[in-house]
Amino acid sequence: MKICFASLRKKINYTDVLEYGMDVFYESFRYYKDNNKQHDFTYYNFAWGSKGAERDINVLKDADIVVFPAVQEFIYFADAMHPRDVEKSQAEIRKTYEYLNGKDIILLTQDRGVNEEMVMQYTFENQVKPKSFQTIDEMDFTMCLQGLKYHYIKNYFRFPVEKKTDFVYWGSDKSKTAGGVKSNDERLDIIKSISKNEEVSSSIIGRWPKSIRIERKWVPLKETLGYLDQSYSTLCFNWIDQTAVTGRYHEAMACNVYPFVWKDYDTNNILITEEWQRCFTKEELYDKIQYIRKSDYKMTVTKKDFLNRLPTQGEYYKEFEAIFNKCLR
Repeated sequence: MKICFASLRKKINYTDVLEYGMDVFYESFRYYKDNNKQHDFTYYNFAWGSKGAERDINVLKDADIVVFPAVQEFIYFADAMHPRDVEKSQAEIRKTYEYLNGKDIILLTQDRGVNEEMVMQYTFENQVKPKSFQTIDEMDFTMCLQGLKYHYIKNYFRFPVEKKTDFVYWGSDKSKTAGGVKSNDERLDIIKSISKNEEVSSSIIGRWPKSIRIERKWVPLKETLGYLDQSYSTLCFNWIDQTAVTGRYHEAMACNVYPFVWKDYDTNNILITEEWQRCFTKEELYDKIQYIRKSDYKMTVTKKDFLNRLPTQGEYYKEFEAIFNKCLR
């Protein structure tokens, strides 16, 4: 079977974990292709290494299956980018439409805003008619595929540092969904409040409006770890689907950052085992941050339970292999 791993939008020359947001999928697929030599693997706009990614339309044309890892796909349709840049990117996508028709497409996604409906309507502009469309979501895996991030971070050497910052947040404003529709997400208001609270020291990293004081703009997770290692706590939000979880939780655990969660995050308690982690008001959050700064008891108990249930790196790769093989049937 001819399987094309296609980064349809962004050119990806993949080098290492903690450098790319989709590294958990890239590494899982690397494991799959190394252990399933019966298939022929090709790549569109993606390469293993620091160079080599090319938009070779012939590999799409010849493929039986196209695997599409969607990298922050929703932001192109959420009024988060200049229309000129969106149009330039869409122009490249349009060149692939005729070669995606009649193909089996497998979407790899780790964002609640990126699903089959969004891809077909916005990315493909209702111009692609695949033979089949299947989705492999990060939430299809035990405790979320982002659990791999815990292992990647623990294996990455950093010099030990002392904690001195009360709160850290790395991410972006998600106030709009595809089509520019307001998402009613609360994180912008909460993060703005924390950044202005003089009684709580904070480091805010990522893409945010000018009203929020940020420490650094968007940088790879590898560069963000220094801020996490020096911080006591963070806050996990979700949007669109409150039953899902986020990689921020696993990343925080790897750096001994206590992961508070906002309201109904992870309603199925996939990760959450202690209701004390939930915060329903900013005042409650501020009080609990003070507790975490004074005592490591909650961190110790919560992390012990987390590690007792977290799959190993190899178990995650095996799980991906099983799920991917089901998509091929």
